[in-house]
Amino acid sequence: MNPIGHLGIVLSVFGFVVFGLVARDETRAAKIVVVTALPMGLAPDIDLRITQLAHRGLTHTIWAAFLAGGVLALVAFRFEPLTLAGKGEETFYGFVTGFGGICCHLAGDVITPMGIKPLYPLLEKPHTFDLVYASNQSANLALLVFGVITFQIAVQQARIADPIPAYTLGFVHRDLGFESESGTDIET
Repeated sequence: MNPIGHLGIVLSVFGFVVFGLVARDETRAAKIVVVTALPMGLAPDIDLRITQLAHRGLTHTIWAAFLAGGVLALVAFRFEPLTLAGKGEETFYGFVTGFGGICCHLAGDVITPMGIKPLYPLLEKPHTFDLVYASNQSANLALLVFGVITFQIAVQQARIADPIPAYTLGFVHRDLGFESESGTDIET
């Protein structure tokens, strides 16, 4: 696929991640996830610019996705906390953004006749669904339009959804004003 097709796939997939964040009123975190996921969805094609790398080689593997996820998890862990529940949650979203962004790119390339080798160099057999050529402008534009629409729907639905509670560790019944171990305050 070309960049607009890849961006459409990233928007459609990360619409669900953003839904969860916006529904929890974590708008700042949602913006950071999207702004980071979009370039991650284009990152594997760096092999087009670096002549020493074969196109759809190592940058188009699950290993690259794990590496990107690990790097973004480390970056998220090292920086100042957002409004999320803590470093663990931020690290998780860092990993999801890196890993998911690369996997979105792989999903866009696996539908082309050239395919990808997701486990290269362990397995050199290419995988393809051979649905559409990467240069098909109509398909790329359709993916972008689909991504923008699904992303917009996800954000709108998240804004009108009931808030989703953020679960934290160390929940104690006393935090809610209950005195008994059962979680009720009914005297018999």
